[in-house]
Amino acid sequence: MEPMTGMNMQRMRAIASALALLLGGAMMVAPQLTWAQDKEDEENQPAESLNPIVARELLAAYELLQEEKFREGLVILDKLVADRGADMKPFDLASVLQIRGSARVNLDQFKGAIADFKKAYSLNALPRAQNLQLLFNVAQLEFQAENYKAAITHLESWLKEADDPDANAYYLLAAAYFYEKNFKSARSPIEKALALVKEPKKQYFDLANIIYAELGLVTPRINLLERIIENWPGDKGYWKQLVGLFMEQDRRKEAFVTLEVGYRSGVIDDAADIAALAQFYSVFNNPHRGAQMLEKEIADGRVEKTVDNLELLSQLWSQAREHKKAIPVLQEAARLSDTGMLSYRLGQTLLADEQNEQAERALEAAINKGGLTDSATPDAWMLLGTARFNQAGPGDKAKRTDADEAFRNAQRYNATRKRAGEWRGYIDAINSTEARQAALEAQQKAELAEAAREREIAGCRSQQISGGEITDECIELLQRQEDGATEAPAADAGEEEGAEQVP
Repeated sequence: MEPMTGMNMQRMRAIASALALLLGGAMMVAPQLTWAQDKEDEENQPAESLNPIVARELLAAYELLQEEKFREGLVILDKLVADRGADMKPFDLASVLQIRGSARVNLDQFKGAIADFKKAYSLNALPRAQNLQLLFNVAQLEFQAENYKAAITHLESWLKEADDPDANAYYLLAAAYFYEKNFKSARSPIEKALALVKEPKKQYFDLANIIYAELGLVTPRINLLERIIENWPGDKGYWKQLVGLFMEQDRRKEAFVTLEVGYRSGVIDDAADIAALAQFYSVFNNPHRGAQMLEKEIADGRVEKTVDNLELLSQLWSQAREHKKAIPVLQEAARLSDTGMLSYRLGQTLLADEQNEQAERALEAAINKGGLTDSATPDAWMLLGTARFNQAGPGDKAKRTDADEAFRNAQRYNATRKRAGEWRGYIDAINSTEARQAALEAQQKAELAEAAREREIAGCRSQQISGGEITDECIELLQRQEDGATEAPAADAGEEEGAEQVP
């Protein structure tokens, strides 16, 4: 090896003294540190310099590392430590170990890198900033190796000594505590990370969200999710989480507003969320808007035309007093349903709309399908009786008999026994009244007919007495009267046998 001139020696020292800092920063992800105080301290201390031989070997290794020839560079560094490690002064050894640790990191030899950085740190021979960087590097590598307790120990030590640590360091510490399931200890560092970060980082917010969830911190989590949505409005998962938290707190108005804003922004587009929003419209007295929205979403195919969704749509139209729109929707839902409950509700709606015949069919279908609740079954019989009774006009005893049959079935249940009995009594009263009226009308008709006959006979006798010409009709009428008088005893006998008499 050619001897070094004074100028070459000076250049070598300058390059070598910078190697550790350059390589350390290039090979490891480290936080930004404030170097002003370190530089001031270094200016007050005599400058350290590498042994020329050590510097030469480090330069050769550095050039290989710059070319990403990490294994070749590591061979030189291993030989240097093996040959001269025991005799090196602390500054030289710490510099070599720092660079070798960086080489090992790039070869995924994390265990060896940790050992090098720890040894270099323990020598405490490098400038303060570099020495602290070693400690941070150890913490990073322990975290990467999933040795979270060790990572926490080194990070806590580093934070006590570091000047103005940045958000990344606190985020790393919070993550380590999180993986150790120490959520309480993770809260403070993640909040510091969020406070320090200059540009919002999604992974910071995600970690804080999980930590708050694990700790059951609802209010801080709500505030956090609102910030997340401001920064990343296109992720519907956060909207849904926020809605869920508002619902847990019974803050339904905020849940409704959040869901509505998300839907109008085009983020909320799941069928279940749209149905939930429609229900919110119902709760907050705007069923018409909810019905319009749900009807459009069903027509567009984003919400499936299921029994539940059709039932909800019909309820919204009914609540909005749009019965003409509610009925056909409920009819379709009833056809699709496996039970009679929707047919029962359809019957209620049709009866309220005075469509008695259609209500009768719907209620009959409800009873025949079955599956009604304990309270709906007797009520269905009552409504069926009402629908039938409403169709019965004057004298329509057959329809009232059908109504009476429905009320008789309703009378079997405690809940409707009294009302059904009153209805049956009312129907009996109507039937009796109509029977008496019919009898009276028949009697009156007979009396009127008899009076007319008597008047006609009297007229015919007047013609007979006057000697005038008697019409054929009078002759026949007078003859029938005479025949009737002759047969009167037989009529009396008939009466004795029970022939109906008008009182």
